[in-house]
Amino acid sequence: MSTRRTMSTRRTGHSRVLGAVVALIGVVLSTMLVVAVRRDEPARAADFGPPPTTTTEPATRPRSPEPVTPPEAAPANTTEASDRPGSLRVPEPRELSLPRLGLRAPVDSVGVADDGRTEVPPDPVRVGWYRFSPAPGSAAGSSVIVGHVDAKGRGLGVLYALNEVRQGDRVLIGRKDGSTVAYEVTARRTVDKEALADSEAFRRDGRAVLTLITCTGPYLPDAGGYQNNLVVTAEATK
Repeated sequence: MSTRRTMSTRRTGHSRVLGAVVALIGVVLSTMLVVAVRRDEPARAADFGPPPTTTTEPATRPRSPEPVTPPEAAPANTTEASDRPGSLRVPEPRELSLPRLGLRAPVDSVGVADDGRTEVPPDPVRVGWYRFSPAPGSAAGSSVIVGHVDAKGRGLGVLYALNEVRQGDRVLIGRKDGSTVAYEVTARRTVDKEALADSEAFRRDGRAVLTLITCTGPYLPDAGGYQNNLVVTAEATK
């Protein structure tokens, strides 16, 4: 009788251990599944800063930075707008950096592709200055810099770091003449790609700001990929 009870107790103990192991495996697999499903969803803090103001200039309202439809009335090269009589030519940007985030990237001048959409540097560690926007350091308008958040087979893009940007972060733009323009982050907001045209991101008048744009989730492969844009606004500091 004692032997049977001992064997029964051992079976019960083994069953409990086996059940615990199965449960643990289930938890691990569930966690791995969640991570796999959300691998394209950057984790970041909530958006901040004042809401964007509206602009009444229709020509400055492209649909989205990736893709972007260029402003119809934009000059072929925005630096030409600074060559008008009585004005100084604004140097083109060469490098973008956010010191606190350790973000540093060379800047390419980008325009419009054959399909009518904006060009974005294919290398995710580079960013593009949208040359139909004012050059950083201009007296007015939104200077636009775009870049990939990631790229297939190449990993995360340099602008992935914008998910961790904070209000007050310094943004530095090194220019081709050796000078530097300093900015301070004032806002970050998530904008639906179709709604970006109605924001002030691509305006060429009004207060001077630097606008950094990349993609953000949700990521829906069957719906064209990333559904939103992450838009960071920074104002020039003295």
